[in-house]
Amino acid sequence: MKRIRTMMSALTLLVAGSVGLVAPAPASAAEAPRSSTGQRWALQITNGVTGQDYYVAAELSAELDTTQKGRLRAMTPASSPSAIGSRETFTLHTADNGATVSLRNEDNGLYVSTEKNYATPYTTMLRARAASIGTSSTAYEKFQLVKDPQVAGAYNLKARANQQYVSARFSRAVGEGPGMLLAATEAATGSWERVRLVEVPGTGQYGDTANPPATANSPAGTVRNVVSWNACSNHNADCLLSDATVATVGNTVAARAAAADADVMFVQEFCEKSAVPLESSLEDRAVGGLADWDVRFTPTYRKLTGTGVLAQKQCANSNGADRGAYGTAVAVPSENTWYRSVVLPSRDTAEQRPMLCATVPSQGTAYCGGHFSAGLTGDDVEEKPANPHPTGYFRNLQAQRAFAEASTLRAQGYEVVFGGDLNATPPDAPQGPGSAPASVLAPLYHQPGAADDRFEECDQQAHGGSRTGAPTHVSPSSSLKLDYVFGPQSADYACSITTTTQSDHYLIRAAVSFH
Repeated sequence: MKRIRTMMSALTLLVAGSVGLVAPAPASAAEAPRSSTGQRWALQITNGVTGQDYYVAAELSAELDTTQKGRLRAMTPASSPSAIGSRETFTLHTADNGATVSLRNEDNGLYVSTEKNYATPYTTMLRARAASIGTSSTAYEKFQLVKDPQVAGAYNLKARANQQYVSARFSRAVGEGPGMLLAATEAATGSWERVRLVEVPGTGQYGDTANPPATANSPAGTVRNVVSWNACSNHNADCLLSDATVATVGNTVAARAAAADADVMFVQEFCEKSAVPLESSLEDRAVGGLADWDVRFTPTYRKLTGTGVLAQKQCANSNGADRGAYGTAVAVPSENTWYRSVVLPSRDTAEQRPMLCATVPSQGTAYCGGHFSAGLTGDDVEEKPANPHPTGYFRNLQAQRAFAEASTLRAQGYEVVFGGDLNATPPDAPQGPGSAPASVLAPLYHQPGAADDRFEECDQQAHGGSRTGAPTHVSPSSSLKLDYVFGPQSADYACSITTTTQSDHYLIRAAVSFH
């Protein structure tokens, strides 16, 4: 949203350099979208002597020198969650599929590091100062989250940089930072090492928890161009955007939207910090005739090893520059204020796939974008004993959940359009290499001739109502329809596919004529 971005552009996120006599140039963090629905947490630690609970905060006072700014202390009395501010707020990220966790502070947007080379009395203190997560297994920004051996629901943090547990040192002198977090304990045996994760209220853990206000508006008589594209902008060396900068990804996606004259766009395999450049580029190009857009983002999660706690999967860095979490975006007109994401049912050891919905009240429409699990080894394929479920089991559950979410919005009076990379072939498509079982997407599809409340897919009308469509993912071994735009049965559709060189997926566009 242009007016919000203009205000925020005045804020520069700075952080001091690393340990040493001479600090390097300050690091800075690319802007993360404030509309992200990623989970946000406070870290609560108890002073074992007084019994007082404290929230951990990143100290960002201008009075601190560059080697101290961003240091973590258990210092904010935990009287209630209302005491949690941005400096007490952290998001959890994983750059290695859940093996380790990294913490990003909400106030300065930087990752927590273990300062293992600092001199006493600050050696191994924790500081929110890194613009990106290191790539080595012992990077200063990586920790293990371990279940506390004594208290259920509590955890310990173990720094990968030195294999020591993090402890809050409440006994430190005032001048040395009482409550400072140090990675300097061999074993987690007391309350000083015990961390509780507290949900931060009012920050959009999953966006809005309540259903949107009912609408009496109708899109009847209007046409909306809805576009979906898997941008393939992470972890795929065959794709041109795989390690591109956030600005390049944002501009490229916006150019695709402009070429399709999009009114709404779903984007998958997208990096969090590309959302702001995408929003800006959509507005600069006046895509869809709009001067103001909102780009909402939801992360894909991994479960942290041994705990089941969700952490946002991290996009790979671009030449060392952080690109934030990996996930899915929905771009809609800026009047949108209600949005909500859900974590779809997914295999425990695989990516926890997201779905994100946003409403446009003046039009009486709601738009939901999703990215389903893949039919690949380690994901939604039968692999006994690791995964006893039949191939397609989780994608079928995801389709059911997507339909349920859409039904909730329809009950509030909205016409719903749903789309994305669903990683499964249509029910009536011929079976062949890469095909999913025919039942996988059946919960979403209107069955020709049946009296049901399911969706019409945009390519059905061009195929005589058959639940199939033109391929959107073509490789030497297969030609498959994996990308979709669904909408009301009452609408008319003009569905088209555009080949792209940047991604392994084609772009799908649906001109949805509402009645």
